[in-house]
Amino acid sequence: MSYEYFVNLFNEMAADYMCLKGNEIDIPTAGKFMNILEKAANQAAEQKMEPVVVAAGWLNKLLEKTVLAQLQDAKEISPLLGEGISLLQDIADGYTKSEKYEGDITGFGKKVSPFIGISIPEQLDITSSSSADTTSEKIEINQEGVKTKASGENDSDKTTPPSSETKIKDESLLRDFVVEGLEYIEQIEINILNLEKYPDDKNYINAIFRPFHSIKGVASFLDLGTIRDLAHKLENLLDKARNGALVVTPSVIDVVLEGADALKALITGVSKQLEGKPQAETDFDLPALSEKIESLEEGKKPPAKIAKIGQIFLEEGYITPEELEKGLQIKEVNPGKKLGETLISEGKLTPKQVSSALRKQSEMAAEVSSIRVDTRKLDDLIDMVGELVINQAMVQQDIKGLTGIDRNLSRDIGQLSRIISSLQRLSTGLRMVPIKQTFQRMSRLVRDLARNSGKSIRVELVGEETEIDRNMVEEIYNPLVHMVRNSVDHGLEMPEERIKQGKPPEGLIRLSAYHRGGNIIIEITDDGKGLDKEKILSRALKSGLVSSEEGLSEQDIYKLIFLPGLSTAEKVTDVSGRGVGMDVVKQAVGRLRGKIEIESKPGSGTTFFVSFPLTMAIIDGMIVKIGAQYYIVPLTAVSQALRPRREDCISVVGSQEMISAMGQLFPLVRLHSLFDIIPEKENPWDATVLIMEADNRRKCFLVDKIIGKAEVVIKNLGGGLGKVKGVSGGAILGDGRVGLILDTEGIFAMSESLL
Repeated sequence: MSYEYFVNLFNEMAADYMCLKGNEIDIPTAGKFMNILEKAANQAAEQKMEPVVVAAGWLNKLLEKTVLAQLQDAKEISPLLGEGISLLQDIADGYTKSEKYEGDITGFGKKVSPFIGISIPEQLDITSSSSADTTSEKIEINQEGVKTKASGENDSDKTTPPSSETKIKDESLLRDFVVEGLEYIEQIEINILNLEKYPDDKNYINAIFRPFHSIKGVASFLDLGTIRDLAHKLENLLDKARNGALVVTPSVIDVVLEGADALKALITGVSKQLEGKPQAETDFDLPALSEKIESLEEGKKPPAKIAKIGQIFLEEGYITPEELEKGLQIKEVNPGKKLGETLISEGKLTPKQVSSALRKQSEMAAEVSSIRVDTRKLDDLIDMVGELVINQAMVQQDIKGLTGIDRNLSRDIGQLSRIISSLQRLSTGLRMVPIKQTFQRMSRLVRDLARNSGKSIRVELVGEETEIDRNMVEEIYNPLVHMVRNSVDHGLEMPEERIKQGKPPEGLIRLSAYHRGGNIIIEITDDGKGLDKEKILSRALKSGLVSSEEGLSEQDIYKLIFLPGLSTAEKVTDVSGRGVGMDVVKQAVGRLRGKIEIESKPGSGTTFFVSFPLTMAIIDGMIVKIGAQYYIVPLTAVSQALRPRREDCISVVGSQEMISAMGQLFPLVRLHSLFDIIPEKENPWDATVLIMEADNRRKCFLVDKIIGKAEVVIKNLGGGLGKVKGVSGGAILGDGRVGLILDTEGIFAMSESLL
C-alpha cells in the first residue's frame, strides 16, 4: 500500500469536515469519521507510520467522548477535529515526500489531552508503538502514547460499571440510532431498486454504500456487534462494486436486499428491547447470509462505464453514442483532459452545451437541507395554528353583528385573516411528505411477488414527489399492498399466456400519484386481463351477496369485488384467493374519507383510482342543524341536497320510510331519532334531505336545515366520546359552538340495526 492511500483518505475526510454546518457533529458524521480513523490507524500500523496511529487514536477517542456526551464543552471539539485532520494530512504528505514525518505531534496531543483524559509527556516517544500486528486490533491511547488492545480483551475487567447517568445517555443514543438506522434502511431500499435498473451507475452504489457505512460506524461505538459486523460485510461488498472489482448482478441485488432486511429486523429488535418487550427471533440465518456475501466478493472487473456527464450529453441530444465513445477513447490517451474539453476540442460540442450539461449535473446532485423535528412538536404546532384559525373565525363572526365598525379595524382584521390562512396552509404543509418511499416499497413488493410467482413484471412510478399527509402514509400502505398483490396475482398473466395474446412477456404495473382539487389521487394500473364482469356477478349471485343483477351498472358490478367473501380466483395461493383483502381495502379507504373507482377493459388491464383528502387535520364539511344541535357532514359523502315533495315520501306501517329522488327510492334516516334530539321539523317535506353515499349505498339523512359549507379543523373527542357510534370527531364553529362530525358509514350501520 502506497503512502498516497493515506493522502487520499485524509483529503476525503477534510472535504467532509468542510461540509459540516456549524459546530455540531451529529452521530452519523461522527460514526463516519471514526470508521475512517480506525481504518487509517490499522493500515498505518502495518506500514509502521506511528504518528498516524497516535494522532488517529486521539481523534477517535475525542469523537467517542463527543458522541457519548461526556464532554462539558462540546463546542471546542469541531475546531480540534479540523486541526487534527490537518495534522493527519501533513503527516501523510511527509511520508509521501520522504517516507517519514519530521514534525512533532506533541503540541496537538496537549490540546486534546484535557478532553480525552490522558497526559502527554513533553517529548512523545512513538518509535516502537506499532511493531506488533494490529490489523484486527482496536487502537487505544494511554499516558505513554499508544497501546494496542486485542479485540478479545474484556473491557469490564479494567473499567468501573457505568453509572445510571451513563445508562440514560446510552439509552438516548440507542433510540436515536433506531430512528436513524431505519431511515438509512429506507434509503437503501429505494436506491437498491434503482441500482437494479441501472447497475453501472456509481451514484446509486455510493448512495447504498453510505447508509451501510453510517450504520456500521454508529453500531460500532454503541457495541452492537451483530449489526456492526453485518453492515461491515455489506459495506465491503459494495466497496468492491464501486471500485470496479465486482459486477452488480441480480444475485448481488438479492443479497444486499436480504442484508437490509436482516439489519432492519436487528434494529427493530433494539427498539423492542428499549421498550422492555421480548425480542422475537429473526427469520434470518445470519451465518448463511455472511457466506453469500463472502462468495459474491469473488467477482470480475466490469467493463468501463460512461461518465455521468456523458450520459447527460446523450440525453440532451448533443452528441451520438458513437461520438461519445470516440471522445472517451481520446480521453484515455489524454487523461489530464476532461470529457467536455475533449469533445469541444474535437468540434463535437460547444462550450455553451458543456456549460448547460454541467449545470444540469449540479442540479441533479444538489441536496435540500433539512432538520429533524420531533413529530410531537410538529403536531402541537399544527394544533395551535388550528386554534388560531378557530379564534379568527369567531372574531369575524362577532364583527358581523356590529354596526359602524371602524374601517381601519376592518382592514386590519382582513389582513390578519389572510396571514392566518397562509400560516394554516404552511403548517399543514409541514406534515406533508413525498409518497416516493411508499411507492418504492410497492416496487420492492412487486419484485418479490414476481420472483415467487414466476411472472416477469416491470414497475413504473409516476408522480413520486407528490406529497401526502405524514399521518396517512402508514394508513394507506396496507390498502395499496392489497391492490398491488391482486394486480400481480389476478391481473397479470404468465409470460407464455401473454405471448399467445400478442402482449410482451413482461407485465406492467404503474403507480401514479397526483393532486386534484383538495385530494390526492393514487392510480394502480396493470396491463393484464382485466376484470371479468360475468364471473364477478356469477360469484356474487352464487354466494348470495346480491339477489339480482337488475339495475346494476358496470361500475356497480366491478365494486362487488369489495364485498366480504367474494373472490374470483380459481385456486387459493399465498397471495390471494380467500375472499379477504379487497373488503379490507374498502374499509381502510373509507376510514380515511377516501373513495375508490375502477376502470377495466377485458384483455387490456385494470386501473384503480383511489382518492384521499390531502390532510386528515381539516375537513370540507356541510354544517347542518337538527333541533338546537349543529353537526358537520363530510362534503365528499353528500350526493345531493333537496326538499322532497309530499308525494315523494313513501311511508308504510312497519317498514322502512323511503324518499323518491333521481328516479330511485332511498331509505330515510331520521338523525334526530338516532341522537335522541327534538327536531324543529318532523315531516320530510318541511325539512331538508341530504342524499348520502357510503359503502356503495345511498340513504337520505333528514335535517332541519343547512347552515352552510365550511372548512373546519378536526378535533379529537378524547377517550370518553371517542367511541360514540356515528360520530368521528368534533369541530369548533365560527360562533364558538361545538359541532360533531358525522361518520356516514357508522350512521348507515346504526340505522340498519334499528330495523
